[in-house]
Amino acid sequence: MSLTQVSEEAIAQEQRIQEQIFRSIDEYQNIIFNAGAGAGKTYALIESLKYIIEIKGEQLNSHNQNIICITYTNVATKEIQDRLGNTKLVKVSTIHERLWDLIKDYQKQLLKIHIIKLKCENRKLKQDIKTDSKYTAYQGLEDKEAFIEIMTKNRDIYYQNKDKGAEPFREAMKIVLSGESYNQILRSMSKFNDTVKILFRIKNYEKCLEKIDAGELEYKTVIYNARFNNDRLYKMLISHDTLLEYTYQIINRYVLIRQIIIDKYPYILVDEYQDTDENVVKVLKLLSDYSERINHNLFIGYFGDTAQNIYDTGVGSTILELHPNLNSISKIYNRRSTNEVIQVINKVRNDGIQQESIYSDANGGSVKFYYGNEGDIDNFIEKYKREWNINVDNKLHCLVLTNALVAKYNKFENIYQKLKETPYFKSNWENINTEILSQDLSKLGSVPNLFYRIMDFKVKIENPKTSIIDLISEKTYKNLTFNQIKELIQLLKSVDGESFKVFIESVFQIYNETDNISYKGVIREIFELESYTFNNFLDYILSRLFSNIEPEDVESSKVKLIELLEVDYIEYVAWFDFINKIESQDVIYHTYHGTKGEEYKNVIILMQNAFGARECNKFSSFFENYPNEENLDGSDLEKYTNTKNLLYVSCSRAIENLRILYLDDVSSFKQGIESIFDTVYECEVEN
Repeated sequence: MSLTQVSEEAIAQEQRIQEQIFRSIDEYQNIIFNAGAGAGKTYALIESLKYIIEIKGEQLNSHNQNIICITYTNVATKEIQDRLGNTKLVKVSTIHERLWDLIKDYQKQLLKIHIIKLKCENRKLKQDIKTDSKYTAYQGLEDKEAFIEIMTKNRDIYYQNKDKGAEPFREAMKIVLSGESYNQILRSMSKFNDTVKILFRIKNYEKCLEKIDAGELEYKTVIYNARFNNDRLYKMLISHDTLLEYTYQIINRYVLIRQIIIDKYPYILVDEYQDTDENVVKVLKLLSDYSERINHNLFIGYFGDTAQNIYDTGVGSTILELHPNLNSISKIYNRRSTNEVIQVINKVRNDGIQQESIYSDANGGSVKFYYGNEGDIDNFIEKYKREWNINVDNKLHCLVLTNALVAKYNKFENIYQKLKETPYFKSNWENINTEILSQDLSKLGSVPNLFYRIMDFKVKIENPKTSIIDLISEKTYKNLTFNQIKELIQLLKSVDGESFKVFIESVFQIYNETDNISYKGVIREIFELESYTFNNFLDYILSRLFSNIEPEDVESSKVKLIELLEVDYIEYVAWFDFINKIESQDVIYHTYHGTKGEEYKNVIILMQNAFGARECNKFSSFFENYPNEENLDGSDLEKYTNTKNLLYVSCSRAIENLRILYLDDVSSFKQGIESIFDTVYECEVEN
């Protein structure tokens, strides 16, 4: 087996498929291009871009026009840029970056949409505080306006005392809230805090609206910050999801903006369309419809594969409902895997696209399905390390189902467990994979994202090879003299600490001792806090991970937070390396989702019935239903399809060797497994 002898017939067929895309480009006929795993979807996309440059490049230049290429991740952006080469004609970027670039200059229009959003959110908050049972004590107050006025006036006293424990906090509040009428609302400190929090937010929104109406300078501009995924609407800051919402609204409302966009960008290509948010497709449909109405040339091409839709936010197969009448073009040739792997992934996806290898020498791979238990894992991996001669140049990639196992095998188990046990992740367990383990930084949660920025800063200042431009932003260094830059770098490198906690303490200690404005600016860019002390840093993390806790639990929660920060620094390095895909070992462990777009010679998939605590029969249900999937509908079909896509993506990472070890009894759904993998073997690894 070598995967080197390309079939001339297959090459000719591939070229005919590419020419179909070229004809669609020539005729401005919108397409949806489907290519299974390893079929060269990115190659087809790049060839399409090159074709547009070759055929229309001169015309685009003369009309000051560009081609848009939208990608799903920064990694994909870089790959396409590298493979495309140096050209100013193609704007390659992530979805959010490109959408913000399209709308950021229309601040008057954005401001109108932002005002509507503020008013809408404020109405919801006011409705909640009127009707939600947890605000019953507030609802029972005779003079609600007096309560709001008192708390607003004494905001500082409230924040100074809210973390002191239930009794000291209650006594402090009784001083400002004197009288029997407030006894009821002061009985539960947790509900009191919830009430004050929502009232302060209402006040913040109302003040923001007043300042916008007054035309204050700082309230004339809506800002999107790619580093954060939570809104701060009253500060005029929007997050990823709100950017998508605003983009759709502004293009839906303003015909002139549609005209400007299609005039500037007559070609729009979307990479990994199946993972694209619904609002993005709706925006492109608006542009497409408008271009047809005014008889304006516009080409939109969606490149991807419905069977690789594994994220809840992606449109998947619903794209044809959102943007119908697309010319469908498919590609069946696989350039990645052996025939043995292709045969299995064809059975998994079980749809209209059945791949075949583009190589005539594609036999010689190996696929086997085993069942056992968790006690078999280490010996199973050791067996194949020997059998496949695994080393740093011939790595083994293990895909594990649970986040806990990924953290364990990648040696940051304590960080993961301590984050997982916080109230935020207990109530948002479905976000753990994305917010703690995502290798796309824009998807990390607010706290993991901050931890990443701190680690990035620490690693850079400790590396003598770090350049000035990587350490200090252009905004900071462009106005400094050489000596000022030298002084700043020395100050940054004086930040010290063997543990994560001590390092952060050192950052704030220097911040509050130095007069160096540039140092303070660098630290503010990293942390973006209200004030820069270690205690304020703790309060920020506490507000994100331990929100809505009883005041009497604040101190114990801070202890847990300190324990998180005091986890061995080696674990923080391991987590940082995992996020950055730094793979220095001979065996690499991934989440299923984290391997999308990758390919590996040797793959072991660890599988079991449960996918976290809430999906106790994810894969067992899939195999049970596989022989009769045509009988499924509704939510059952949706769950089945999600699992099928996840299995397809996972198995199709393998180039040559693929092993599955199922960590539960398979007897009740063995038939479904055999329909895909032929034979099911019992794991008998010698200890």
